[in-house]
Amino acid sequence: MERSRKRLGLEATAALLWCVLTLATDQLFFRYDWKTPYFFVYKALFVLLAFAVVHGAVTLVRKVRQKDAFALRWLQWMLPYLVLTLVVLVIVWPGCWGSDDLEVLQLARTLEPSSWQHFLTSAAFILCLMFIPLPGGVVLIQTLLIAGVVGCFLAVAETLARERMPKPPARGWFAILYIPFLLPPVILHDMQPFRSTWSTWTELFTVFLLVWWYLRGQAITKKQLAVFTLLGVLTAAWRSENIYYLAALPVLLAFLVGKKLVRPAVAVVSMVGMVVGTLACSAYNNSLLGDAWLYQRVALCYQTAALVQDADQEEDAEALAMIDPIFDVQACRELSTLHGPELRNAITRNADGLTQADWETCKKGIVRLALKYPGSLLRERLGVFLNTVEQHRTESNQKLVFAVTVLVYTDPPESMREIQKDFLYTSIGPYPLNQQLREDFIMSLSYRTEFLGGVLAVTWLMLPSFALLAAAILVLLVRRKWMLFFAAGALAARIPLVFLTAPDTYFMYYLTPYMAGYMLAAAGLLYAVLLYKKKKQERGIAS
Repeated sequence: MERSRKRLGLEATAALLWCVLTLATDQLFFRYDWKTPYFFVYKALFVLLAFAVVHGAVTLVRKVRQKDAFALRWLQWMLPYLVLTLVVLVIVWPGCWGSDDLEVLQLARTLEPSSWQHFLTSAAFILCLMFIPLPGGVVLIQTLLIAGVVGCFLAVAETLARERMPKPPARGWFAILYIPFLLPPVILHDMQPFRSTWSTWTELFTVFLLVWWYLRGQAITKKQLAVFTLLGVLTAAWRSENIYYLAALPVLLAFLVGKKLVRPAVAVVSMVGMVVGTLACSAYNNSLLGDAWLYQRVALCYQTAALVQDADQEEDAEALAMIDPIFDVQACRELSTLHGPELRNAITRNADGLTQADWETCKKGIVRLALKYPGSLLRERLGVFLNTVEQHRTESNQKLVFAVTVLVYTDPPESMREIQKDFLYTSIGPYPLNQQLREDFIMSLSYRTEFLGGVLAVTWLMLPSFALLAAAILVLLVRRKWMLFFAAGALAARIPLVFLTAPDTYFMYYLTPYMAGYMLAAAGLLYAVLLYKKKKQERGIAS
């Protein structure tokens, strides 16, 4: 016990010294005023994270020396994926940076939060940059974390299989689980430091933890539950459509309570902490936005335009009048051939002088038209959905995003935006090692539909993954695997929510169910193989 306390003290000292060192290294990237509250908050968070890194490294070394089976499996599965993604990062260095990412990065220099991309994204950027003070450092740390999660997925699968089979299966079979994480859309999103990447992996890992603990059948410690509570807050708060996890995660945790892996009182405390934390994060981000309804207006813009275009000017005059202060009704009717941001910019009125009350009135008008013309709403939503899931097409929105990351280096100086200049001229290591190789790699994986006979382009289709996810849910329902059924259902619940609210045709909105479909398919395939081998082993023992 005394030795353990001494070790923790040394680790805490190392974290504090590391924090002191950042006061010098921060000058390589940041331009902050240390007298602001943000400085002290982020330095306190850095100390906690630095301690976690040091403690984790020391613990890992100790477990490796002790030949801990799970630690060794985690390393053996994590390292190959890490090496692969590091090679990709070297090729696309310093990662795939879009306009929104560059805006968050610029604000991070002065420790300012980006409310539009959520302050949690800014916090992730700032803390990563305090560890490695260059833009590529954000993507590097993101890559390390993702590789760690992938390694955990495979190590857990192997551990559970070894516990349930008479003879250990050949390890090569577990490599099947790598497949979902090697698909081009996943690899490219891993190279993009956008909040969808951070939130998607957080969401997948949070649900996975509960499933792992349930299948493992061991009591959950208070430390483990504290980690889960924090992850639950991040999962539910980071993206607005994920608020449903405040209901989904308690349901999943209830299965652990029913299996007596968690005491009911402790589970309730965890859930209360998750709800309070999520609501606090949302309230704080809304306060940063100023008028939170401006964000909601973007989500309902295209639906409103479709409803207004089909509405009767005389019969629906009252509803149209309720909408007109926010969205230009006349412009909606006249510009029926426009789509996307061009339409949004044309019909959205200036927010000056408008209030939350105006928006609430507008929403009532939208609801009134939606109830009267549900076909119009459904037609518009189906159009957005189909344009999103058919991402193999060259002109798809998300592919354009990755293609635009190439233009960061090709735009002439006079046409560059300030965030672009700030990225290129005031950062360390902003340029790729080989610009042509980087461009060819990104374009081949995303934009060039003819590459490798179009095989890679097909991976951008989302409907096959959604079908696999639906099939997995149906199988789990039929087999009455209720915990797994609700876990898969929680991941799939994003689809109808995004269907109703997606403001644009971006692949990233459906990234979680896209990955979940292939992950469950790979897990199902592995399960079938192992089940066959287990039965074969049992027959051999019986004979």
